[in-house]
Amino acid sequence: MDAHFWKDKLAPLVERDMFIREGLLQRGVLHDGYHKEMEKVHIENARKLKALIDAHGFPVLSSAGESGVKLAWLIIHHAISLPDFMQDGLIEMRLAAAHDDFPKDLLAYTEDRVRFFEGRPQLFGTNSDWKDGELKPTPIEDEAHVNLRRASMGLGPLETFTPSSMDRPPKDADSKLKEFEAWLKCTGWRP
Repeated sequence: MDAHFWKDKLAPLVERDMFIREGLLQRGVLHDGYHKEMEKVHIENARKLKALIDAHGFPVLSSAGESGVKLAWLIIHHAISLPDFMQDGLIEMRLAAAHDDFPKDLLAYTEDRVRFFEGRPQLFGTNSDWKDGELKPTPIEDEAHVNLRRASMGLGPLETFTPSSMDRPPKDADSKLKEFEAWLKCTGWRP
């Protein structure tokens, strides 16, 4: 298996993800909740990636190259409706990163995202959400040492991090929060 295989298989999936995202953004409906069209694409992409992983192993730097790894990572990172898939991907990322075969910065983003959905504070300060009309990091475990953890993953200090999540707050923050909490339970992230 070479890097071209992974790029050829995964690039069209990510391109479709970005195409749907851009369409929802243009329609002004991307930021008010997890849109069903977006969720459908994320689930389909995750299932296709899982089939590839089952057949060929987890894509790491030595087998998939940097571009293949980044494409696979994005599909895993977006598979938020599939907790087991994301958690399995996180385990594989940890194992590969321990052997310098997976980018640690990407691992940090997934680690924080999984912790956020599980209801735990993040470790690296890569996850943010809207609070009181401002995009702010979600709670951070042992915030006094976050920059040491960030440095260990190849990330700059938290003070220099600019969240790039959503470009505007939701129209109805209370409604979005209620929908999000129901979604967390429905998907199995929370009891």
